[in-house]
Amino acid sequence: MTTGADAARAAAAAGAPAGAPAGTVVAVREEVRALWAVVLKVAPPAPQSGFFELGGDVLAAHRMLRQLSRTYGLDLGLRQIYETPTLEGLVAAIARRLE
Repeated sequence: MTTGADAARAAAAAGAPAGAPAGTVVAVREEVRALWAVVLKVAPPAPQSGFFELGGDVLAAHRMLRQLSRTYGLDLGLRQIYETPTLEGLVAAIARRLE
């Protein structure tokens, strides 16, 4: 049987924000990486990569956030990418909201 502490350790090991299931974070990370690669026309980026540093602009950000909003049933406004401009930051923000 998995305890809450076991789940927290697994989430931390996967780079998950506290309280977010590790599987959720991994799935979100892969979805966001793939979407950034398509929208920005780059190889799948590293976790510390910044959206705007990779060539993203406001229109690309809007398209990407609209797709993520539909995928996860969240309201991700344009402000989100300015508050969490790195791939890992955006993944953590989405995972927290999915808790």
